[in-house]
Amino acid sequence: MPPPIDNGWAARLDHAMDKAVSGQDEGLGRIAGELIRHGGKRLRPQLLFLSASLGEADEALLMHAAAAIELMHMGSLLHDDVMDGAATRRGAPSVNSLWGNARAATTGTHVLGCAMAELAHLPRDSMSAMTEAAFTVCSGQLRETEHVYDVELATDEHLEIIRMKTATLFGLPCRLGAELAGCAPGHVDALFRFGQELGIAFQLTDDLLDLVGESASLGKPTGADLRVGVFSYSVLLALRQDPGGRLAALLRHENLTAREAAEAAGLVRVSGTVDVTRKLARAYAARAAAALAELPEFPGRDALADMPRRIASRVE
Repeated sequence: MPPPIDNGWAARLDHAMDKAVSGQDEGLGRIAGELIRHGGKRLRPQLLFLSASLGEADEALLMHAAAAIELMHMGSLLHDDVMDGAATRRGAPSVNSLWGNARAATTGTHVLGCAMAELAHLPRDSMSAMTEAAFTVCSGQLRETEHVYDVELATDEHLEIIRMKTATLFGLPCRLGAELAGCAPGHVDALFRFGQELGIAFQLTDDLLDLVGESASLGKPTGADLRVGVFSYSVLLALRQDPGGRLAALLRHENLTAREAAEAAGLVRVSGTVDVTRKLARAYAARAAAALAELPEFPGRDALADMPRRIASRVE
């Protein structure tokens, strides 16, 4: 197979995704295509290609798997934005803000359906792994929705939601890439664990950026999660420190104003829980690195090894 990540892989992936979403419904495909053209980190396809470099895989199969995984991720983002009432995504107006919640939710469902259609090109075991992952992600979204504005949400439950929603879509490409490349079961397991631990580290740092980051670099306003009642690890720890205090009083109310959200974020920052979350994110990044260390040398290993370091450094 060619190198796992080359200068043209992203363009080929975007073309494959655009072809997948535009084939069944022209209108929904046009909306989904706009989101594809806005790009993104494409971390999950990178994980797939790099993991596959441990063995030998057919590039066409890898591209179908990459398109399916990224479309699943994109569909979940469209549904997230509807649930959160998000106004922007990747630095541009969100689909729901441009076309309304009904059209955005329909487009999200269309994209998820297109992701499933891509599975027809993959072996049966890969199809089973993808459908299982889709169910887990949807279940995680439901659990998160059940706990909006829940100031008593346990941190363990919060981490489980992260595992279901985010870590699943990091572990899946690592597993599929290795399986499609014919890797030994022990190597597949190590890469799967690498992806899952990396995904939790990523989400913890992403949530921290919602408290301490800059809107311009995030592509969305800071404090957005607070305003819709989705409380991160740092917020939940701060609530435990003073269950009856000002922070809890603010967060029990729906539809916080921008000023109230800024006040709440400030209270979390001075509580010391941001540093605790940073340490936890580093711990998960270290676990990812340890899983990768179980593997022999292979072409994509250095690029994978750099990911835990880069993710942990996002909030240094």
